[in-house]
Amino acid sequence: MAEDKENAHTLLHIQFQNGERAAKAARNVNAVLGADVISVKAAQKWFRQFREGRNSTKRRVGSGRPSTVNKRVLALRLRHKPDSSSAELARGHCHQTTSWRWLRKTGRRPRRTKWVPHRLTEEQKRRRLDLSLSNIARHRRGHVLSRLVTCDESYICYDGTVQKIVWRQPGEDPILVPRPPPHQKKLMLCIFWSVHGPLYWELLPRNTILDSNLYINQLRAVDLAYRIRRRQGQFNGPLLFHQDNAPPHRSRLTTQYISQTLNWNVLPHPPYSPDLAPSDYHLFLSLKNFLRGRRFTEDAQVEEAVGQYLTSKIGTDFFRRGIKNFLPVGEML
Repeated sequence: MAEDKENAHTLLHIQFQNGERAAKAARNVNAVLGADVISVKAAQKWFRQFREGRNSTKRRVGSGRPSTVNKRVLALRLRHKPDSSSAELARGHCHQTTSWRWLRKTGRRPRRTKWVPHRLTEEQKRRRLDLSLSNIARHRRGHVLSRLVTCDESYICYDGTVQKIVWRQPGEDPILVPRPPPHQKKLMLCIFWSVHGPLYWELLPRNTILDSNLYINQLRAVDLAYRIRRRQGQFNGPLLFHQDNAPPHRSRLTTQYISQTLNWNVLPHPPYSPDLAPSDYHLFLSLKNFLRGRRFTEDAQVEEAVGQYLTSKIGTDFFRRGIKNFLPVGEML
């Protein structure tokens, strides 16, 4: 499209030199380059500039004083203090509006900081890196992701009401939304899944504590489901298991059952690293967005909604993408 415009301007200049009128010149250009490439009004504007002495159709360099803002200074200030306001960035260097425009032009947007359970020590950071590199090397030696099964738990709240941004007239009262109670009803979702989708999931009844015995019962159900699907050709090779470091997962009773009874290979998981768990960075994030704004009154409604969500993802590449991102996330450390 830009090339057609440049060609149209060149043809207009030629016809101006030949003595044609602007309207006729526009029709001639459109006949050659295609309809609506140049309008009569635009042709008249160009002819007026030609009569005033313009001899080139190349785009003119913008007029005005050249920018004296050192963008590198702004970048260094922002890197040193990421929570700086536009006024703080501009202080003693440029106008606040200039720094704000620079922030928008570079694609930066304000985002809230994210709470994490703990501030990692240098030793914990080193362990995160070592375990991630070990998992990557293990994947390169053989097919890891195709037989990986991961699990996690998350609470599903009955009231998913959220604050929304709505359009209002100046002076108009805001829409009132009741705040969900701080200790509202919720159910714990336990799910085990792979690239092929969920192997086993359940919602624990209210006031039920996930201990080692209950977790072992879930592992027994997962092992049965894995054996059935392996006979159906979904999995190739022994199960490779990934779990975080929740107390029921790392108890001695659970560890002995996994290693001695199930004979599963377990991928180590660094402490305080939910960003390295596929359920946290992929599955639960999508599920919570699906349930956002919905309210439930019974356990059966929650179970139906979760089942509806999981069913909608089966047959798509959703679960495969979540597992495939397991290694790229580790490579970014």
